[in-house]
Amino acid sequence: MAKALTSLRIDHELVKKAQRVLGAKSRTQTIEMSLEAVIEMEKHRRFVKRYGGKATPRDFIHS
Repeated sequence: MAKALTSLRIDHELVKKAQRVLGAKSRTQTIEMSLEAVIEMEKHRRFVKRYGGKATPRDFIHS
């Protein structure tokens, strides 16, 4: 995975809170874990939208 040095203006208190919640060891890890969580939430939202009310047990094999 390629990584780049990025400069951001970000609320440090917000990062500290997220770091505690996530159990991250650094600001970078906090931001990466937060981005991964957002991506997973979107995958879940799409899955629910697609199968909401009509899922079968077979649908959960590949989720």
